[in-house]
Amino acid sequence: MKVGMALNMLSKPGVSDAALVTEHLALGDLVEPLGFDSLFALEHHFTGYAMTPSPVQLLTYYAGRTKRITLGTSVIVLPWHDPIRVAEEIALLDILSGGRTIIGFGRGAASVEYQGFRIPQDEARARFVECAQIVQMALSQDSFEWNGQYYQIPRTSIRPRAMSHPERRFYASSVSPESSEIMAKLGFGMLLIMQNEWAKCAADVACCGDRVRRRHARDLRPNQMRDGTGLQSGAGGRRQHR
Repeated sequence: MKVGMALNMLSKPGVSDAALVTEHLALGDLVEPLGFDSLFALEHHFTGYAMTPSPVQLLTYYAGRTKRITLGTSVIVLPWHDPIRVAEEIALLDILSGGRTIIGFGRGAASVEYQGFRIPQDEARARFVECAQIVQMALSQDSFEWNGQYYQIPRTSIRPRAMSHPERRFYASSVSPESSEIMAKLGFGMLLIMQNEWAKCAADVACCGDRVRRRHARDLRPNQMRDGTGLQSGAGGRRQHR
């Protein structure tokens, strides 16, 4: 088992956003020297919850400051982005990090974020699937074209080309049976963001693994899991686990 850290830049009363980001950047600098295996960046918008609107941009900062650890997204919310732009950013991060990337995707769930991007939330699942297919195609083929429900792309090619086939290390969050079916169809590994009991997660993994074996004649990739363990100030200023 490998153990990493995710930067969750949660706002604090009385602390400026700039000071909070600086504090978390310093925490991220400790990940490699303390012996952790990976550093993950989140994506959220418009509120003080996880103030990292661009996980790839944040990981690019650490690509130049680290040599060993894996750099991962948890997650890039595909329905909010142009898939060509996503593929380009992944390819460049792959080069800058020397191929140390694990890319996780998600659909997002907060209505305030969908409203802010002016995207109907009832289109989330269909947009996710189409965007994911385009990103895979852009990274795996020298040139491609696409004619879909949301995107029409003439034959094109992204440059620079990635160096290590990051599309073979794609993961996606899955919190429902419908989502696990989509992940299996796409051939993605499972990114488990712990919102259910362990037994429920184990059942979801087994179900998705069966579907991947049926569709792709291979085993499910090793799972990535993000737990909500952290520290916060408790009563009387004490530090408490949560």
